[in-house]
Amino acid sequence: MKSTNSANWILVTGTSTGIGRAATFTLAENGYRVLAAVRKQEDVESLLAEAGTRRVVGSVEPIILDVTDAGQIAAAVEIVRARIAAGGRLHALVHNAGKQWAGPIETMPLTEWRTQFDVLFFGPIALTQQLLPHLRASRGRVINVTSIGGIMPGPMIAAYQAAKAAFEAVSDSMRIEFSPFGVHVSAIAPGSISTPMLNRSPDQLNRLADALPKSLQPVYSDALRAFAKTVASAQRFSTSPEKASLTILRAVTAPRPRTRYLIGTDAKLSAFLKRNLPDRWMDAIIFWMFGLPRRLPARANLCIQFQQ
Repeated sequence: MKSTNSANWILVTGTSTGIGRAATFTLAENGYRVLAAVRKQEDVESLLAEAGTRRVVGSVEPIILDVTDAGQIAAAVEIVRARIAAGGRLHALVHNAGKQWAGPIETMPLTEWRTQFDVLFFGPIALTQQLLPHLRASRGRVINVTSIGGIMPGPMIAAYQAAKAAFEAVSDSMRIEFSPFGVHVSAIAPGSISTPMLNRSPDQLNRLADALPKSLQPVYSDALRAFAKTVASAQRFSTSPEKASLTILRAVTAPRPRTRYLIGTDAKLSAFLKRNLPDRWMDAIIFWMFGLPRRLPARANLCIQFQQ
């Protein structure tokens, strides 16, 4: 469904790769003007080059925006205001920027926990606060790309999943608060998506296992390596970013968009199980799915006893 107004602007964050990049071009090819937010100048040039190849140069405008930087948020808001002053309107804000920190809860530094929340939770809230008056004026939309991990958390990426769970919760609050203004809010929860972040995850988890202190090697090493194998296998049935971007297009164009979209069979199955099974059953399924050890090996117990 193509937009009939070439001055319908959509701001998408995290467009250098993955879902954000695919959404940029899906939206542009369907008649929208996209402010494509990236953090590095080389990504600006890459987006412009692809826009030329796809013949949507006038519809894609890359901007530099780190959602954790208040100054860059203010600059992005000024760009939006300038486009509105030139006769446009802000039709939607798509929060897609993301980065993942992994590791056991015990070993992850609090600085990494805070940075994870800055990127996935506080950054989107700050940007929404600044742009809500313009969305209210246009009766626009907020699209929050969360994660199935925010609905059904698991091990070893707790900071990422906790931030996504918080983003899921605030999406519900936004939907209720913004509804009287005619602003629709949708949460989009992908499962495994074939992105650079997914492809890097197994190596990252194995490096974490190697870097554990000797005292914690027998406690967490096997679990980290088992999780790495599961993530690697997930690449075989992951959804492409291009297919995922069609869900964002639906949320942007539907007269009455869904409150929540799930992307991928794995996301839909996980959400169904989470809703319908007791927690202990879900725990058992997660242990089985990820091949995690249910009990520490004897060498780990001896290590713990020695430390005590």
